[in-house]
This record gives sequence, structure tokens and C-alpha cells, in this order.
Amino acid sequence: MSNRIDLYNFGDGGGDFDKNNPFYLYKQKWAPEILFEIANANSYELTIYDIASKLGTSPVDLDKLLSNMEKIAMVTKKQDRYSVSFFVILEKDLPIIDNLSSAIALRLSQKILRYKQEIQNYTSKIKCLDEFGYGRILYHVIGCDIFDGTSFSEFSKRGILSISKPQYDHRDYILIGFEQNEVVACSSDKILCSRNCKGAGSVEFASFGDSNGNRQDMFRFMRQVISQLIDVTPNLSLNSSYIHILEQQNQHLAQVCAELVTKVLYEEKSVSSFSDEENDALKFLEELKYIEIDESGGVRVVVPLFDGDDAKAIDDVSNYLIELIGDDVAREFSNLKVKMQGLSALSHGVDEKEIANGLWHQVFGNINENLVLEGLFASPESRTGEGRYFQAIYIRGN
Repeated sequence: MSNRIDLYNFGDGGGDFDKNNPFYLYKQKWAPEILFEIANANSYELTIYDIASKLGTSPVDLDKLLSNMEKIAMVTKKQDRYSVSFFVILEKDLPIIDNLSSAIALRLSQKILRYKQEIQNYTSKIKCLDEFGYGRILYHVIGCDIFDGTSFSEFSKRGILSISKPQYDHRDYILIGFEQNEVVACSSDKILCSRNCKGAGSVEFASFGDSNGNRQDMFRFMRQVISQLIDVTPNLSLNSSYIHILEQQNQHLAQVCAELVTKVLYEEKSVSSFSDEENDALKFLEELKYIEIDESGGVRVVVPLFDGDDAKAIDDVSNYLIELIGDDVAREFSNLKVKMQGLSALSHGVDEKEIANGLWHQVFGNINENLVLEGLFASPESRTGEGRYFQAIYIRGN
């Protein structure tokens, strides 16, 4: 057992990658272990001395980190004892979470399948349907865009869950943690509920799948590179300064890639037509498997591409599906304090609607798995070391 917490977020990713970013603090020595010990204990049970004893270190080694965690409200403190302030899923919580989420997912999946024909009718005019088929298109439009997109804003409006949590330094995000072990990973990392997206202008490079590996998509790759630089030297301020520069360069690269997509679609289709910088970006996109370059230098997008002409169809199926299951979701997510009695996060005082955000991820991830098994969605291939996912490109508002 590793006694560590894996950290994820909903929202802006914690903002600039600096000392007020939770993922910056999370990369510091002892941070994942501290979060585990606090989350695994009763609310406001452990002092810094208790935590240091459990970790086999000195309180002096933890004091600054705990103070910074408290400053940005990753943890809270009362009478020198700590509590975690976000939803952490521990192994001991899984019977509560898995039983509820799988039961809700089954009921919602069965209802969706009863309306399969109506759903397909709404997406019949999407332009890349002929090339990729209903299964792949519905995987992106429903599994990703609706379940991991518009459903959150719609269910937030209905008061079912939270999608916003103002944080220190004018940031806005919701954290969620998972105990780092294989049992929890099987429950969370291996279901289809993770959307990654890196955009520039009107173009977004997206992928959607499980979290069982290190995906080679644009967002995840750039984030992985940056995470390796946090402690690349003992001078953390130097590292942070360079990361800030690199983030700007990454955004520039994303912009070049975005412009290339529109050129490939509407203007030039051969590498001989592009500048050296553009050809470097084309090679990057090819390695990420968004495009292919043939032997003659021709460039072709090889993932579903949804543009402004598809927006109405996507909006229509989204409105239809939210209306179809919205009342059911509201009913299923009511009285979570009763339905999830004994959940660690509730004992730590985490807001019920914040917990609902995490629970909805588990629910729609299980719905997606059910719809793959039933053949409504295409099944994403498993890539060694990366997990299961499909990629897509979106051009908004063109």
C-alpha cells in the first residue's frame, strides 16, 4: 500500500503553475502522503506531530507545506488539527460509491438504449458520420461532449451538482483525490470518464477515454512535460520561471497547430506548402496521431472533426438527452448524505454538491462502459501504457 493520494481537478487546472496552484504543492515532497493521512483519519483528528510521526519525518519538514496547503484551502485547520477540504475517494469508501454509481448508471443506460433510434436520428447530419459511423460519433458527442461537458452546466443550473468553487488568488476549480492503489484504480481510472482538451482560437484538440495510463494527446503531453520540470533543479523559483515561459511556448505551438488544421481542411494539403515551423508542428500532430502524412507529403486529418456545421446537431442531441434523463438524475442525486452515509468526505464536511460532481463522473463513466458493451458506442482501443481513448478535433463557430 502506497498511502498516497492522486490529485485531479474540475475547472481551470489551478491557474498559473506557481506556489498558489494545488498541483504545484502536490508535487512537493510529502504532499501526496500528507493528504492521504489527513483524509484517512477523522475530521480534525491529526496534528502536524501526528502526521510527521506517521510519515517518519520531522514536523519541521512539513510545516511550510502544510501552511501553504492551508492557505489555498486544500486542507483546513482547527485547534492545530487538520481536515481535508475536497472529495477524496478512499478504498474504504468504494462499496458506498461503486454500489450507488453502478446502480444509477444501469438505470440511466437502460433508458438511453430505449431511445437509441431517436438519438441516432439527431446525429444523422453530422458530416464525418459516413467516415466514422454512429458508434464513434456518439462516443464523442454523448460520452464526451454531453456527459463530460454540457451535462455539468445543465445539472448545475438545476442545483444537482457544483461546477465552480472560488479559490485563493482568484482561481476557480474543484479538486478530487483518489487513494493510490490498484483497487481504487480499477474503480476510477479504468472507466471512460476523462476528457482532455487543448485549444487555440476556435480549434480544440481533444481526447476522451479512461485514465489508465499516460495518454499521448496534446493536453496530457504538455502537462506531463511541465510536471517533470517542477523539481528539475533545487531552485524551485528558477523552475517555475522556466515553466511559465514554456507554457507560453506551448500555447504558441497549439496556435500553430490550430492554424494548420484549418489550412489542411480549406487551403493547402501538402507539406511542401508550409514553413519550417509549420512542418515541425505537422510532425508533432502526426506523432500525436491527429493527422497522417503520406509518402508524397499529403496531409490528412484522421480523427473525427466536428465543425460549426455540426453544432446544431450536437446541440439538438444534447438538449434531447438532458431532457430525457434530467429528472432521473435529479432524483437519483437527491439526499446523498443519506444514500452515501459513512462516506469519508461527508465526515470531513465536504459539500454535498461537490461530492455530486465526483459521483457524476463515476456514473457517466459507467454509463459509457454500458453503452460500449451494448454497441451504441464504439469501443476505444487499449494502447499500451496509455489506456483506452479516442481523439477528435473541434472547430467552434466557423
